[in-house]
Amino acid sequence: MTEAMTLDDLATLAESVDVECKAAQGRDGKGELPEDFGKSYCAMANTDGGVIWLGIQEKPRGQFQAVGITELERVRKALWDNLNNRKQVSANLLAESHVQPVVVAGRTVLRVEVPRALRQTKPVHLGANPFGGTYLRRYEGDYPADDETVRRILAERVEGSRDERILKGFDFAALDMDTVAAYRNLFS
Repeated sequence: MTEAMTLDDLATLAESVDVECKAAQGRDGKGELPEDFGKSYCAMANTDGGVIWLGIQEKPRGQFQAVGITELERVRKALWDNLNNRKQVSANLLAESHVQPVVVAGRTVLRVEVPRALRQTKPVHLGANPFGGTYLRRYEGDYPADDETVRRILAERVEGSRDERILKGFDFAALDMDTVAAYRNLFS
């Protein structure tokens, strides 16, 4: 199903930590998945998620226009082929509902909603090696993660969180109330 967006909606758009716009025109001008789509996808998945608009161009800086995608199905197929190819991207986090055509000023663009990856799935990276293929979203850019950051993400992935485990046979009487009070004071 295609939803509609007005020119006023487009005027309020701004690239940020959770929004990225790509013209996605290709050489023939009919639509092509941009080569740097994977970087933005991985970066958003590794941070807080976001939306990638394909078919919206930012030119000049801060001004957006819908250029549209003529061959929308070709772009969609390329997107799904890349996301489901482990040699391209380590994890596909998207469902069909995350990839939707939207009509803007009479032109069809593609809205790709990238969810935040679960700790157990991170890092989402390009290629087979997370070192050199992991990106993080900062401000309005996609930046490569340094090796130390990748090691930390990998360590968090394999170590189960102690906070999410429910221990059977314990109740509030098992807690040290002085420690709870100290935590509450610190937290407030």
